[in-house]
Amino acid sequence: MASQEPKQRARRPIVLRLLAAFLGVSLLPISVLAILSYVESRGMTHSEEAGHEEAGEGESTGAESGDVEELFGVPVTSIELGVASISLMLAILMAMYVARTIVRPIRELEASMIRVEAGDLETRAPVRSQDELGRLAKSFNRMVEGVRREALIRDLFGQYVTPELVNEAIAHEGKLEGQLVTSTILFSDIRDFTGVSEELPASTLVEMLNRYFSRMAETVVSNGGLVNKFGGDSLLAVFGSPLNPTKDHPVQAVEAALAICRALDEFNAEQRESYLPEIMIGIGVATGDVVAGNIGGIKRLEYTVIGDAVNVAARLQAMTKETGETVLASAETVRSAPDAARFVEIGELEVRGRTKKVRVFSVEPKPTDTPQDD
Repeated sequence: MASQEPKQRARRPIVLRLLAAFLGVSLLPISVLAILSYVESRGMTHSEEAGHEEAGEGESTGAESGDVEELFGVPVTSIELGVASISLMLAILMAMYVARTIVRPIRELEASMIRVEAGDLETRAPVRSQDELGRLAKSFNRMVEGVRREALIRDLFGQYVTPELVNEAIAHEGKLEGQLVTSTILFSDIRDFTGVSEELPASTLVEMLNRYFSRMAETVVSNGGLVNKFGGDSLLAVFGSPLNPTKDHPVQAVEAALAICRALDEFNAEQRESYLPEIMIGIGVATGDVVAGNIGGIKRLEYTVIGDAVNVAARLQAMTKETGETVLASAETVRSAPDAARFVEIGELEVRGRTKKVRVFSVEPKPTDTPQDD
């Protein structure tokens, strides 16, 4: 947090200070010189009159051309040099005054701007006065506080929805109309979650789910996916939506499914070390046309995807219990990503909600070449 603001001073407006500086530096020495000239001229007049009175007696006028003129016993030249010196000192003092009361706050404000630009939203500009510069510093601080609150809201919002959705919603002022796009949907679900939940206290179950979803969501995002929603013990991810457009979305989805399996192995190893139950999941991957956009009422909106591909992915995930496979993919996904994994055809299966059967493939890692002995 920023340090406590310095005590504010009641200062005159900047215009009055500049006017006072101008008067002090310019008019004061001019006035002094004018007075000296006036007094000098009066002294010369009196000397001339006295000279005329004594001229009849044939005496000198007392004001020889080579005599040095004096005022109050001080040579006029010395007085003029003194006035010039004082004027120079006043000019230096006024410059220092202006620098301290005007230039310094501006430089402090500039330094605060640089820190904010670098990302330090806790920066506050010192408010040293109640003049225009003080009000400017206050306005800057209010602006920074608004930016900080906006960043905080964005971060909090990002904990409930993906950062891509946050940025898109802000850019379009929340108006995310439905768009028809071809995407790949990944749907995963924990098998026998009811049995797992019966073995653990509620607090332990929630903590385990949070660790699981954090690991899975990170895996999805690292493979180019967008986590659309969590549904209790399920996860819906989208590849190739308007928020994360790409032509290789089938490949990314298949690679993400295999990466999730590897991440699950690591997660279960941690579960065993903590004497907690292991988790088994099923994953369905399907490619097709979906509508992506805001769904809901005026006061409650949710950005999601709906369409046949979403339904197929969910049904394929449910089929993993029957087939014993971990990952199942539709024929559309396999045709679009033939080299992303090893695909084994399961056959044409009936999918609830569709009149035609769906060709289903299991998804397995590519076999690696084993090194041969020399």
